[in-house]
Amino acid sequence: MMEKDPFVQLIIWHQEDEHEKIVNRIMEIPQSERDYNTVSLLTRAMNNLERYDEALQQLLTTS
Repeated sequence: MMEKDPFVQLIIWHQEDEHEKIVNRIMEIPQSERDYNTVSLLTRAMNNLERYDEALQQLLTTS
């Protein structure tokens, strides 16, 4: 079941260790529309999936 608030759903997936779902959902959002919190969730999920280089590249978009 999907939450109405997409941010809440991302948090639930994190708690359930569904990191790939988080990455897939956030990658659907154009990079120009991602805010700091969204990028933070994306990088955390990538880190949990051991996708360190990709996570670093995402972090660099926030500076």
